[in-house]
Amino acid sequence: MRKEYANELLEASRAGYDTIAPEFSRTRGTFWSELLFVRDLIPEGSRLLDIGCGNGRFLGALEGKALNYTGIDFSEGLIGVARECYRERAQTTFVVGDALALPFPDRSFDNVVSFAVLHHIPSRAYRVQFLREAARVVKPGGLIVVTAWNVWHSRPGIVLEFAFKKILGRTHTDFGDAILDFGKEKNARYVHALTMHELRSLANEAGLKTERLEKIRRPSGEENFFVMLRTQKP
Repeated sequence: MRKEYANELLEASRAGYDTIAPEFSRTRGTFWSELLFVRDLIPEGSRLLDIGCGNGRFLGALEGKALNYTGIDFSEGLIGVARECYRERAQTTFVVGDALALPFPDRSFDNVVSFAVLHHIPSRAYRVQFLREAARVVKPGGLIVVTAWNVWHSRPGIVLEFAFKKILGRTHTDFGDAILDFGKEKNARYVHALTMHELRSLANEAGLKTERLEKIRRPSGEENFFVMLRTQKP
């Protein structure tokens, strides 16, 4: 995928989330029950970065845990919702920023989490860059938890439709990509159908060790990939 087109997709996604921020937040008020175990992976007192935090709902799952939490998202609308929801929580910061160029110094955090973001990152180059940025800001040996939607499981038809368009030269997307409509307002969003092999490959290219990789089934029947990554100690 051309870098220029990937940038267009990212900008369209950001603008779309800003447009639907209130509705999006209303339908995603609580964190996914099947992923609540992630809370136990984050030690007390950690400096935690949540990349693509949206309305901050993972912070709600951390209630009662002493953490220095920072959430970052490219949507001003969603960050505005998060700041309002958690304005009274101590040691909490929400930042509008780019996951591909995180505005933090190296080794700023003990642990990093990112839920349902990676499959929205267009182009392999940017997906690797996303993971490299997460690795850059976490301390040596730090834990990085990433989840991604298993699009192949849920929407194989549209992925194959876009692959056919690719063969015919009717789309600028890559194989495995699709553009889906989400929500009542039909906000178009880019998705990439990741595989377990690709996730391992991306992590390896980003210099990360894959400690755990599995599929987790949602009550709805959909699946997410769950990935535990670790930076290398010097």
